[in-house]
Amino acid sequence: MPAEPVPADPGPEDDLAWLDRDPATSAERTEWLDRVAKHDEPPEPEEYDDYGPLTPEELAEVRRAAADDLLAVKAATTGRRRPGQPGSARVFPGESASPAAGFGPAMPLDVLPGGAQLAVAADAAAVDDGFAGVSEGELVGLLCAWDRVEAHAAARKLAVIAEVARRNPAPEDAEFTADQLACALGESRDRGYELMGTADSLETRLPGTRAALRDGTVSLGKT
Repeated sequence: MPAEPVPADPGPEDDLAWLDRDPATSAERTEWLDRVAKHDEPPEPEEYDDYGPLTPEELAEVRRAAADDLLAVKAATTGRRRPGQPGSARVFPGESASPAAGFGPAMPLDVLPGGAQLAVAADAAAVDDGFAGVSEGELVGLLCAWDRVEAHAAARKLAVIAEVARRNPAPEDAEFTADQLACALGESRDRGYELMGTADSLETRLPGTRAALRDGTVSLGKT
């Protein structure tokens, strides 16, 4: 079968010079622009024309709102709330009348380290084991507070275990101490050994982690 004849003139795909060709004359372009302009809608008046420039007080409020947004973003990206780390945007004292108002984002109890004082306040935030009138943000703050209390209690418990083991320092006493802990706590001997090991590590090799656990900055599962 004979080959197809090659066209004498290349098509637009082969001849890129066609891109430079303007099918409309200068007069036609001017006529088209005039026609478009006639159909254009007049500009709308500015919605805020009646408002003057912002006052210094209004500018300050805008800056505070921007700071709140940055605080919320920072809290969302840093994870677990802990002492000195607010959980969300700023909340003014007295804005919430709920029993858990102090646990709202950035409120005093929301950044209080774990301890007996925080446990008493968190316990008082529940009325008849319910949370009527408590906002979701305050509930999250209360949850984080109990998490810090739990970590603090674990640190104190392990400190006692370390002291029990210290009073029985001989290697042959380790089994007796594990049995003693297991009996007192209703745990297995293996669990007694595990608690002794954790307590010893915190006391001898990880003082920073021990302090962080006591304050509630980290939980026991992360030690």
